[in-house]
Amino acid sequence: MVYTKTLKLKTLIKDLPDCEGYLIAYSGGADSTALLQLFAQAHKVRAIHINHGLQKQANDWQKHCQKTCTHLGIDLIIEQANLTNASESSCRKARYAFFKKHLKTHEILLTAHHKQDQAETVLLKLLRGTGLNGLTGIQKLRKFYNGFIARPLLDYYPQQLKEYLRAHNISWIEDGSNKENAYKRNFLRNEVLPTLQSQFANAINNIVRSAKNTQQSLALLNHYCEFHSSQLPLSKLQQLPTNLQPSLVYHWLSLKNLPTPDTKALTQITCDFIHAAADKNPHYQNAYYQLFRSQGAIYCIENFDIIDPDSIFHWNTDKPFVFPNGCGSLTFTGSEPLDLKVRFNQKGQKIKLPNRNTKTIKNLFQEHTIPPWEKLNTPFIYRGNELISLGYKWSNSEVVQGEFKLELLI
Repeated sequence: MVYTKTLKLKTLIKDLPDCEGYLIAYSGGADSTALLQLFAQAHKVRAIHINHGLQKQANDWQKHCQKTCTHLGIDLIIEQANLTNASESSCRKARYAFFKKHLKTHEILLTAHHKQDQAETVLLKLLRGTGLNGLTGIQKLRKFYNGFIARPLLDYYPQQLKEYLRAHNISWIEDGSNKENAYKRNFLRNEVLPTLQSQFANAINNIVRSAKNTQQSLALLNHYCEFHSSQLPLSKLQQLPTNLQPSLVYHWLSLKNLPTPDTKALTQITCDFIHAAADKNPHYQNAYYQLFRSQGAIYCIENFDIIDPDSIFHWNTDKPFVFPNGCGSLTFTGSEPLDLKVRFNQKGQKIKLPNRNTKTIKNLFQEHTIPPWEKLNTPFIYRGNELISLGYKWSNSEVVQGEFKLELLI
């Protein structure tokens, strides 16, 4: 039997980084059942089952998964998905939201993607007009939230996984919806790939090999362009011909596993960020992240709510002050608690600093090169109507005894 040569835990685990445990995405189907069984004897294994509630048998499948995990002595997390629709995209978003919720620091999330899944993914991306990053397909290992996500079965065919299960007399769930071609992936699986295989005997292998070759080419490109940096220097863009500049932005964002804007938007972003005047703050935002320009580079920052400048927040300093948008917090080290007011995004403000003349906040920001996203989250702390601190080291210590400590989380 083919599977007996390499389909063993020690083979699958040898390429994984050191970790403090595994979280297995377990649907009850053949692929995830094989993954669960193979890793059942590994160190600190948990499983998670997402009940999408789309099939009438969904609760029966949940019971099956619970029974299997109980038999194996594996803790099972069960989550009920509340979907807005039954699309593949909605289901995937729900699953990965739950994965992020439960994945522990230094833990590896394991999913049961296999070689045919890889071929289907590359074809789907190709048919959607993807770029180089999309043609790399599913990554065998990448960073994910607190830890990693790994697909240890990516080199195996689904037939090999079922062969393994049959040889060990292990049952699994057959989802009848996998035969419905309304889903594009199912159509590729049920109609397109069998046709390709009938004409090209190594179709799946060759598609997967192309994905691996593309991964190597992209890795080389990333190495020479230093895309792992948190910033993209504008000087790098300006060294390229104009028509290639948007491509550099695309690859920089792609390496962060972020959705990329379309070509038209990338071209506009590149033009705005390179050519905007020095006193301007070009900005781009979508549903996933935002781009800022600061100190001659483009920065990718997670989205946050901009706090209304008209809002006034009352703060008794015996407790920390948590920003209303969750982007930071303030604490005070003074021996006596104070009743203060906190505001954000104030214009035309000045502050008197110890042994210095009164300074405008604009000048302080410029002197200390505070980036735009931090300016938007800088607290203006008032005692009465007097601005006494901004949480940094800029406080009027003649007015208040104690230190304000600012922690920004962006």
